[in-house]
Amino acid sequence: MDSGSELKSAAIPGSINFMIDIQPDSPVPVHEQIAVQIMEHIATGGIPAGVKMDEYRALAQELLTNPQVVAQAYQNLEWDGILKTSRLGLMEVTANAAGICRAKLQEKARQGIRRAIGQGRAWGLDDDQLRKAVEEALAAAPPLSPAEISTSIKKANAPSHRDSQGIQILSGQKGRGSS
Repeated sequence: MDSGSELKSAAIPGSINFMIDIQPDSPVPVHEQIAVQIMEHIATGGIPAGVKMDEYRALAQELLTNPQVVAQAYQNLEWDGILKTSRLGLMEVTANAAGICRAKLQEKARQGIRRAIGQGRAWGLDDDQLRKAVEEALAAAPPLSPAEISTSIKKANAPSHRDSQGIQILSGQKGRGSS
């Protein structure tokens, strides 16, 4: 980790810890980075259904980002049916969130494959060469565990010429705010 990176851990008894890796220099808006990484944690079981997420201002403070950025990420996740507003006004992970997140992340993977195919064609690869490249990649890639999936996604999204700008380990208290 370089000196510009900051690792933050909040250890609250009974909490669920998860990491958010914000790349400020990424072309992907920060609210999308936050939303996708929350979806990754939900899809892999790191954040289970029923968990009440940190209030958006608190999460923004932990991430050292603008509260409106986190509010927008939460709003997008709510729109997609991944989060819902609880009786107390906190965002709660819905019962169907894991399935929704997996479907959305799988579609993102398909989009990435379509972009790679388009790029390969633009650079002169014919369909047979593309098929061979895909088959070789499939043969070389063993199934990944949930932890490996999260790590590989971060590596794929991270710029190769610079270190992470800030990894935050966050905690959301399970059942916090329930009556």
